[in-house]
Amino acid sequence: MKVCQSIFAGNAVRFPFSLILALILLIIGGGVSLAQEADVQALLDAAVDRLQAAESFKLTITQTGEPYPLALTFDGVNMLPASLQSAEAQYISPDELHISALLQLFIPLSLDIYSLGEQQWLSFPSGAAWLQLPAFEDFNVNRLLAPGDGIEYVVDNLNAPRIIDAEALVDEDATWTLQARAAGAGISGLLFGFIEPQDDVEILATVTAADGHFAALEITMLETVGDPEKEPSVWHILFHDYDGPRDFQTPSP
Repeated sequence: MKVCQSIFAGNAVRFPFSLILALILLIIGGGVSLAQEADVQALLDAAVDRLQAAESFKLTITQTGEPYPLALTFDGVNMLPASLQSAEAQYISPDELHISALLQLFIPLSLDIYSLGEQQWLSFPSGAAWLQLPAFEDFNVNRLLAPGDGIEYVVDNLNAPRIIDAEALVDEDATWTLQARAAGAGISGLLFGFIEPQDDVEILATVTAADGHFAALEITMLETVGDPEKEPSVWHILFHDYDGPRDFQTPSP
């Protein structure tokens, strides 16, 4: 009791109220930050689980800003530098993928790729007869969803993920937008081995609040940031039509 009296006595050292308030806010703020980071990681992990468990889903891929070169080796021969303008793809579990893509070489070129396991078919230009051949080295449909690779690797190795749209957390019809930095080496698996980033990337991930599915990934290639005369290279990946029916024709046997 004497100790308490001496603390609050008139001649005792007084702590400014602003300092006490700042310490309280610091403690609370630190707890919220840690809790939010844990919640973000759990949210992303659950979205990965749902993506890996899907019977099918579609991808819409576009690349904006400075064209980013594709790492393409066609039947053992390095292709001339090409960049992706857009692509539409459908994944069918467990190892089937169809892609319709528009590339920019000297002129825009369209092609279709069909992959079943380790087998690949190419239609070039789009609509031409299918040719079965080992079209693109290191192209592996399973990398996107494989344990320890693709989307799982990226999510497990994010640097300081955080929610940047807190208001969406109370809206069941909203989407959650999360931001983080990631090593570029892991991004290759998200695009089936077609790119090989040399630097870190910044990721904006959008997850639907209602069902916890990935809705979009926006990937900024940080190696292209900094030139005031050029727009950074950004990949936009939309995930949609989960568990929908097949909407493409497979090559004839």
